[in-house]
Amino acid sequence: MRLLTFLLATMLLGAGLAGSFKGTYSGSSGASGDITFVLTQSDSGDWKSEVTFTLGGDTVKTKITALKVDGSKLRVVYTFDLQGTVLESTVTGDLKDGTLAGDYHTKAVADGSAVDDGTWKATAAQ
Repeated sequence: MRLLTFLLATMLLGAGLAGSFKGTYSGSSGASGDITFVLTQSDSGDWKSEVTFTLGGDTVKTKITALKVDGSKLRVVYTFDLQGTVLESTVTGDLKDGTLAGDYHTKAVADGSAVDDGTWKATAAQ
């Protein structure tokens, strides 16, 4: 019974992350722009995500390679192409009072070298 209660509580907390979140990001490299997260949860409890962001006025689409939702906490790993260089970002965040916010770390896939670190904040899209 305790296990069932725990599982239900975890699913309900995580359900708060389902939806679209739009906001902004800002990095130590000077990069900044808009970011959008779309999070969906299937009936079986599996999560899916889409992430897009703007860079220099262009919309960048990403490929999700890992996703973890744990209550109000989120971790997404995605890759994207920037002028022929494949980069990977790891985004972590927490949902508090309707705002999803956290930090990100971006590295080059080829050699693992750091590219950018920063913060982001997004609210539920209306």
